[in-house]
Amino acid sequence: MPTLLLSLMVTSGVLAIAVLAVALRTRTHRGLLTWGIGLLFNALSYPAFGLRTVGLLKISILSANVLTALTMSLHAIAISSFQRHRANPPRFSLMYGLAVANALLAWWFMDNDYWRNLSVSATQSGLALFLLCQSFAPGLREPRVTGRWVVITGCIILVTVFAVRTGMMLGNGNWVPYFSVPMNVQIISYLAVLTVLLLNTMGFVLMQMEHALSQQQALATHDALTGVFNRAALMDALKLAGARARREQKPLAILMIDLDRFKDVNDNHGHLTGDRVLRDVAGRIADRLRGSDILARYGGEEFIAVLPDTDGEGALAVANDILREVRERPVRVEQQTIPVTVSLGVSAITPGAGEAELDFEELIARSDSAMYAAKRGGRNRIVLV
Repeated sequence: MPTLLLSLMVTSGVLAIAVLAVALRTRTHRGLLTWGIGLLFNALSYPAFGLRTVGLLKISILSANVLTALTMSLHAIAISSFQRHRANPPRFSLMYGLAVANALLAWWFMDNDYWRNLSVSATQSGLALFLLCQSFAPGLREPRVTGRWVVITGCIILVTVFAVRTGMMLGNGNWVPYFSVPMNVQIISYLAVLTVLLLNTMGFVLMQMEHALSQQQALATHDALTGVFNRAALMDALKLAGARARREQKPLAILMIDLDRFKDVNDNHGHLTGDRVLRDVAGRIADRLRGSDILARYGGEEFIAVLPDTDGEGALAVANDILREVRERPVRVEQQTIPVTVSLGVSAITPGAGEAELDFEELIARSDSAMYAAKRGGRNRIVLV
């Protein structure tokens, strides 16, 4: 048992130092600092457990249980911090209640080994279950979820260990002096905790890495202000859409969408309000498109929508839908109501069999010319070429 406790303390301490070093150096990872502090408390719980061997039984019992509860609570908070904006906020009052109950029960039943171990094991089972529920909350929206499933696996093992331990306590009164729980149960429990410690920490770090990779990918392909595709991603998407249209001989349409008199919005209301207007309009345009359509910010206040399998008539219907949606609902920014209109240029093409690769720049130029014709015609209108 002393060797096992020392191994757990060293392992948890090394993990804590590594995680805290990364968290303090970068300061960009959600929940990583909290996770590292939890590991530090976990490392301290093992020498606290060992204090009973030198006669400090009550201090050992109380401190070890408090530190263990703090570890699980901090790890639940760390996962919640990572899941921010992806899942509903958890009811931390339940977790805090279990942590406080864990300490109070350990103190209240200090002189009754059976009820102390049973009640503390039950509250720690609840904390482990709370941690498992947090890890099950929605993680990354992208397919990179390996880290989350590693954490879930570790939490399932932890819940199982505490549940089995509690069940064994209910039916086993063979308490060993000092440790108060059969030695084989203690050893198996701590070995399982070591496994969970490694699994959960590796999983949480992997979650951070996967999220960072997803963010990098999003920055490379999406416009930072509006969240739609950027110009580079648009060209890649156009190549794929054009190749499919050519292969299947289906129509392909492009909408060039430009906000009317957007400079006046910036001049009269400020650039921050202008940014809000751009985000709002981009969201409205996206809402009027199909899942297979592509929306990108082409530059400034210009957007391009690529509509696969859509002819000129269908594209015109979509353009009218967008025109009405933007025109009929002024943008609300705080206490300001800002009327906005758009001008749209629409072009469509149906590649023939064996036709050479589409000239996307020419197709965009046609839509752009149509959009400027709409501007010259009085704005707030559509021109189809």
